Amino acid sequence: MLTRFEVTGFKNLVDVRVDFGPFTCIAGPNAVGKSNLFNAIEFLSLLSSNSFHDACLQVRPTAQQHLDVASLLSAGVLDGAANLGFAAEMILPPRAEDEFGQTVAPSCGYVRYEVEIAVQQDPTVPGGLRLRLAREQLRALDDAAGGLRFPEAEACRRFIACGPSDSEGRFLDYQASHGQGAVIVHREANGRPRRVLADGAQRTVLSAVASAEYPTILAARTEMSSWRFLALEPCAMRAPDDLMERSTISASGAHVPAALYRQNLAAGRDGAVLHRVCDAVAPLVDVRSLTITEDPVRQALELRAQVGDAPELPARALSDGTLRLLTLAAIGVAEDYSGMLCLEEPENGIHPAKLPELYRLLHGLSAPASQHLRQVVVNTHSPNLFQCAEDAEVLCAVGRKTRSGDGTRGEAVDFHPLAGTWRARGWGGQGMRPVPRSTVQAYLGGSAAAAD
Repeated sequence: MLTRFEVTGFKNLVDVRVDFGPFTCIAGPNAVGKSNLFNAIEFLSLLSSNSFHDACLQVRPTAQQHLDVASLLSAGVLDGAANLGFAAEMILPPRAEDEFGQTVAPSCGYVRYEVEIAVQQDPTVPGGLRLRLAREQLRALDDAAGGLRFPEAEACRRFIACGPSDSEGRFLDYQASHGQGAVIVHREANGRPRRVLADGAQRTVLSAVASAEYPTILAARTEMSSWRFLALEPCAMRAPDDLMERSTISASGAHVPAALYRQNLAAGRDGAVLHRVCDAVAPLVDVRSLTITEDPVRQALELRAQVGDAPELPARALSDGTLRLLTLAAIGVAEDYSGMLCLEEPENGIHPAKLPELYRLLHGLSAPASQHLRQVVVNTHSPNLFQCAEDAEVLCAVGRKTRSGDGTRGEAVDFHPLAGTWRARGWGGQGMRPVPRSTVQAYLGGSAAAAD
């Protein structure tokens, strides 16, 4: 679970710090920067297993895969005045598996990861900019210091593993000596630390050394890789699955038939899992029955549903809206679906009168599973969906004008908590000024001045 995210130098995100709970609703008008926060979290997630170049390529990819690194960076980072910086505080999964199937337990379950990336002009590389590692750190956090403040914190603490560590709570350290920078990789068992030269590195050390040999580093990469950004595609949701498919439901909505088929098999083919999916979407759409049919000739699995009094239809004949809801419900019943789920404007295509039920469906996706935590973050510009969320779950995205040292004007976005909530406690002039709920409602209604 991601409990705090900090970013500076990414698009219009400058010195942004956001605290997250199990469910977070980010409200704000179009084009203010809500999606940029999602992109920044996605970029950090990609850094856990990709080079800087490849991570840039995969943030909001296009059909042409054209790389424009400059579009991801602030003016200060582009001119060399500052580094691109990220920090994440997170609860780690209690178990992590390496590429060879070896399962290990981290020695610490609550950590803070920091990384800085320097940007240099270089016409010899794609995009004309070279990204290199400037600093990296991974260290343990003590929840007793008040790191977990959201209302559901007590229920989440049981997932935090604690144990002795020879690294004394330091897993990655940055050191600079004689003009050279290095990341020190501390072992969690007996053994000398490993020194990795950082100057010129094209990826994070975490992405390169995460293995069963370093359980907490591996668990941190596993957590970061589990942050998913749903962009449900009708073609993917309609496609049948191979009978032997073992993938979880993807960000595009693919593999719902295979995921439900496996769960139904594990439950003894009693259909209880499929009934749970129907029950979850019942307040939104009248799905009478749901089946996964096997095609022995094509060795394929196909999702079929009966909606209302109509005959049972295959997924390819169902509406986009029905498929989206069925996919979300299937994610909700999947025991192997863990980590953070980010959705942009989930209210699209849903009648305003049904938004309270949509909110309940999304909120249910953030409930912990038996073996791991789950988390949901949505952004919206809908006053109706905002009204469904509790004050403690809301952040308000507010744009502001900026001016650099040379007088250049720009735009940035801040994320304000609602007054009286856990994010606003102890504000004292530090961080983002809390705003009343009525101000956010007016802001979403079109009065941006109300939030100034």
